[in-house]
Amino acid sequence: MIKFFLYHTTIYSYSNPVIESTNKILLYPYNDINQQLVNLKLTISGNPSIYNYIDDYNNRVGFFTYTPPHTSLVISSEAEIISKSQPLFEEKMEASEQWNTLNNVSNTVEYLAFLEIEKNNSVNEFLEVISKFQKNNITPFELSQKICLYINENFTYEKGITNVFSTIDEVWKIKTGVCQDFTTVMIQFCRIAKIPARYVSGYVFAEEGLRGAGATHAWVEVFIPGHGWLGLDPTNNCIADKFHIRLAVGRNYHDCAPVKGVYRGNEKQFMEVRVQLDTKKRNLNFDLINQEVIVDKVEETDFQNSYRKNLEMIQQQQQQQQ
Repeated sequence: MIKFFLYHTTIYSYSNPVIESTNKILLYPYNDINQQLVNLKLTISGNPSIYNYIDDYNNRVGFFTYTPPHTSLVISSEAEIISKSQPLFEEKMEASEQWNTLNNVSNTVEYLAFLEIEKNNSVNEFLEVISKFQKNNITPFELSQKICLYINENFTYEKGITNVFSTIDEVWKIKTGVCQDFTTVMIQFCRIAKIPARYVSGYVFAEEGLRGAGATHAWVEVFIPGHGWLGLDPTNNCIADKFHIRLAVGRNYHDCAPVKGVYRGNEKQFMEVRVQLDTKKRNLNFDLINQEVIVDKVEETDFQNSYRKNLEMIQQQQQQQQ
């Protein structure tokens, strides 16, 4: 059992004042048998009211709008979390029985979304790799482990090469990226192999030699008959354990993004994210954590076009994911 202190700050700044910043936040760490949320403090510039709800994947979601003109917006989260070690994984069913179970649940509402294969031009290459791992009596867990190891050994971890809009084909071609890319590729592999897989966003403790600290982390959860959802981290080739702190789960990154939103204004937006996960409580004194929104007088201009464009893009993404 380990007590962690989490600090997560997202800082938006704008080239000129904007209005009506509307954001969806998934910044509420899970509170369950393996991860106890002791306390959580959310601080948002301007102190807007936050509306909470539980989404389709059992994530707690926050939604807020800040209306007055502003040139910056800061969203900070401070949490105290107790994380427990996961029990050692044990196979509880024969391989054939497990595959039969996966076949039976493949068309059920609960798992259908986590078996949907993303369209790409590399499916045949994925199938070729999977065929090399498949053998008689291999279990879904063993196959998932082989996929996890393959990605860890054949992909290069490097920041700044990809972004949240990079496609599977693009990542597969360069075999380079960060935890989000490793996770997205592994999910595709598992779903092609008919193993339900979902995206997990959260944090990882770095002092144990794990990559992915200093920002939000991502890994995969696969459904194993007789066990349930099991976390596998292809970035570090390990089972997600007490050093992994879960924030949200979903079909992909877009379901789990910690912060995303729209605003009115034809201005450039800049974003900075600062994350610290430690076993000691710290007064990090981030420059902008509790800064008030800068409010300026703004001349009337056409804010509507930019706002509508951003809103339409989000609606299109949501329709494509349905």
